[in-house]
Amino acid sequence: MGVCGAYLRVTPDELRELTEEPERYWAYAEKAVGTERAVDIDKAWNALWFLAGRAGFEVDFVLGGTLLGEADSDAPPRHFTADEVRTISAEMERTGFDRLSRGVALSDLEAEGVYPSIWDDPDALAYVRGYYEALVTFFAGAAKAGEPVVTIVA
Repeated sequence: MGVCGAYLRVTPDELRELTEEPERYWAYAEKAVGTERAVDIDKAWNALWFLAGRAGFEVDFVLGGTLLGEADSDAPPRHFTADEVRTISAEMERTGFDRLSRGVALSDLEAEGVYPSIWDDPDALAYVRGYYEALVTFFAGAAKAGEPVVTIVA
């Protein structure tokens, strides 16, 4: 299966509940599957993290955020406040995928050991593009609603 990333829009009340009981994340996530409240980025998380870092994103939307669980637990969920979500959304809107990936060769991703090891496929960046564009839409919806976002890479 591998390590995958996912995002979940929550209300402020749900975020308070998850802050108190982070193990409830999975129940919330399961209910949101297939709705606009959740987005899965599969194994594209590491490439998105690499590309956003190169582009100088202000907020690390992949591995950043505030931990909901113990720092030493296995892949605890993290969250972004509604203000951080607005910042992320605005930055994503300004940074389309073409700009995000400008000057990046597949060999760069391979040389950096970016997961997953698909960089010998000439269409590999199209795989990443699809997930980035889904995140742009997802974060725009969360920003418009003024909602926090919970994320996990597990």
